[in-house]
Amino acid sequence: MSKILAIDDDTTTLQLLDFFLTKHKYEVTVATNGVNGIKKAQEIMPDLILLDVMMPQMDGIEVCKKLRADEKTAKIPILFLSALSQDVEVMRGLMAGSDGYIVKPFEPDNLLESIEKLINK
Repeated sequence: MSKILAIDDDTTTLQLLDFFLTKHKYEVTVATNGVNGIKKAQEIMPDLILLDVMMPQMDGIEVCKKLRADEKTAKIPILFLSALSQDVEVMRGLMAGSDGYIVKPFEPDNLLESIEKLINK
């Protein structure tokens, strides 16, 4: 069973992701901020990280950069899930080192397809 770490400050989004991904046979761990997200990534070594951009204290761009700079977590696929949909925001996410960027609200099937592609890469 593949492990997914979802990092988002919105608990409703985390609950939806947990329910949806668990239903599709993924083991889901959640973190409600970037600092805890980095810590959990280092502890559980997930197969994929779903990461929000807009979070207090440390935004998703900074989290992504820190994960990429750490030898232990550098190779974990990172998929941004964000309400920020402007091209410049998408480019910021990709330039920070993410493997993809999906705009909220997202289609569950598209999310699942993106997750499967990255995990099976």
